[in-house]
Order: sequence, then C-alpha cells, then structure tokens
Amino acid sequence: MEEKKRLGIGYRYVPFITLSELKPRVWITLSGCNFKCKGCFSIARGTVGEPMTVEQLISLVKKSSSEYYGNTPLEEAVITGGEPTLNRHYLVDLVTQLKKIVGWIVLDTNGYFLDDAYLEELIEAGLSEVMFDLKAYDEKLHEWYTGHSNKRILANIRNAYGKIKLVVNTVYIPGIADDPEIEQIVKFLAEIDKKGEIDYRINRFRAELSHEKISRNPYPEEIERAYSIVAKYMKNSVIGKSCVRERRIGVKRGWITVFPDGTLKGRTLDDYRAGFSA
Repeated sequence: MEEKKRLGIGYRYVPFITLSELKPRVWITLSGCNFKCKGCFSIARGTVGEPMTVEQLISLVKKSSSEYYGNTPLEEAVITGGEPTLNRHYLVDLVTQLKKIVGWIVLDTNGYFLDDAYLEELIEAGLSEVMFDLKAYDEKLHEWYTGHSNKRILANIRNAYGKIKLVVNTVYIPGIADDPEIEQIVKFLAEIDKKGEIDYRINRFRAELSHEKISRNPYPEEIERAYSIVAKYMKNSVIGKSCVRERRIGVKRGWITVFPDGTLKGRTLDDYRAGFSA
C-alpha cells in the first residue's frame, strides 16, 4: 500500500473540494499539472494536499454535501485542478462513482492527454461535458506560455466535437493572449462548429493572483472588444471569470471550501489570495 501511495497509483493529491453557495454544485480539485503556465494562479499546480483514493474522495463529497445541502441532491460536479487527466484510471473511476450521486459531470482540462480513446472511456463512465482551457492558438506562443505544443490539444478539441457537450475557455492576457489570439482561436472553432454547439468563454486574467507577473488585468473595453470579435464567428460566447458557472447578476458569489479532513470553511476571492490554510 505504501509503495502504491509513493507512486501515486490509485491516489491523487487533493488540497480541497469546494461547494457552491448558490446551488448544489461541487468542484473537485486534483493537484499536480503537466503544464507550467506563466499566468497560472492555482495553488493546485504543484503537488499539494492529501493523497486520497477515489473511495475517500467520494466519501468526502457525500459527507460534506449532505452536511451543507441537507437532503438536496448534487446537481453538478466539476473536476478541475491542477490537471485532472494525469491519472487515467483514477479519473475514469472517479467519474464512474460520481455518476451514482450527481446528475451532470464536467471535466475542466488543458486537453493535452484527452485523446479519442480516453474521452470515449470517460463518456462511457458518465462524463457530461468537457471544458478545454485553450491558452493560445499560436504554437510557439503556447509552448512559451505552458512548456508544451498545442497540436495535440487542437486535435483533441476537434475530435471531441459532436461527442459531448463542449466548452472552450481562453484567459484574455493583454499583450499575450489578446485580440489576435482570440480571433485565431474562434476561427478554428468556427471551422469545426458548423451547428453552433460549442460554447466559448473569455475569462479575465488576474494579475494579482498569477504565479508570474507577465501582464496586467485587461481593461473592460478590451474584453468587450474581444467579445465583439468572437461574436462575428460564434453565437455561443460569454465574458466570464474563473468560476463562470457561478455568474449571476446582482448576487455576490461565495464558496465553502472543504478540506480532506472534512473541515468546512466559508471562502471568498480575497481568501483565495490569502491562501488556503484550514
């Protein structure tokens, strides 16, 4: 057992899961990532948290959601990171077990490992939606920003179309991933998406949260201009934030962070900036 733990077989490190204050939704954060994005703000990029089996993680989800939501069943689970696809067996098993307790399961991924066979296995297990975080269209820019080519990711996005609900996110980073990159990305997506089925989201870069100080926060007019570019090519586009699923006009968002030991703690974006200590 200790050897399996050391090798990460059957385990993923989990810093926390998060419950929505707006509806019965859980985000499951799996730490560790194959990318080293210069503008990343997630503490889960490194190996942080506690090693947990799928059974332990499912137990945490059940216990904490029951404690917070009562008898109201979970409507949605979002598996995020870090990068959730690093351990294929673990992820497929997690989706399989989640399907027993939640209606809609979303995978938030950089898409690098999500080839046809992997995706089909996840769909069979019960996956409902894939959100690809596409950092850039230009291959050299993508390599500079993440450390990896985007050729496999673009191929995997193309392959996923028509098989599952598909969302593509891009973080607008002034001077890096801005208007020219956004336009190239949506041209690529529009060429694939003849039926208008892909959702595209422009998320704002948060300079104060990123690991490296590579740019500034975009101005509102820059985001609006990017949105107008996207609207020329795609009908399903939105200006979002990192937690765009929580967007509700006039309602202040908040979340409940649940640590591996079961501790629940109310959190805001300011708390995220301060760090996640229980």
